[in-house]
Parts: sequence; structure tokens; C-alpha cells
Amino acid sequence: MTALESELRRHRRTNMTRPATVSRAGHTLAATLKNVSIGGVLLLTDVPFSTGSELEVVLMLPEELGQQSSESACYHGRVVRVGERSGQFAIAAQIQEIGNPV
Repeated sequence: MTALESELRRHRRTNMTRPATVSRAGHTLAATLKNVSIGGVLLLTDVPFSTGSELEVVLMLPEELGQQSSESACYHGRVVRVGERSGQFAIAAQIQEIGNPV
């Protein structure tokens, strides 16, 4: 990450690799969480997303954030950037709301 990219970040990110599920337009698919902050998440998926699309991410909360390992969280957000990483689609999403999974 460049110094400029670091300056543009509003929240500190925690790098981790965890399974997650992503739902959009009534479809649910598997994803891998790569990092998380108070303001957003970076996910890897096999399916492309459009910038601006809304999504819901469900994942087990990391113990590093002070949660019990059995707790899960549901993040409602909007895709802000799509790229390619390790042969998958890298989806950066801004968190708009944190709730309980349904």
C-alpha cells in the first residue's frame, strides 16, 4: 500500500482469511473475507459484482475484535471497487449497516 492509499483510509484494517457468505438480489454465494475494518470489507468471490450494487455479508466475528468465536455478524453494504486478486474477483464494500444474520 502506498503512503497516499494509507492516508485515504479512515479506519484501521484487520487482515484475516475467513469464510463468509454474500447475498445479493436473492442469491447467496460463498466468499472469503480478506480484511475488515469498521468502515468496510474486502472479499474474494468467483462471481463478479458491479460497483454500486448492494450486498449482505455474513461471517463469524473474529476473536481479535473481542467477540466470542461462535458469534456471527451481518454487514449490509455497497460495492465501491472491484478488481482481480489470485484469480478471483476482489470486492471492496463499504459497510452501511451492521445487524444480526437472519
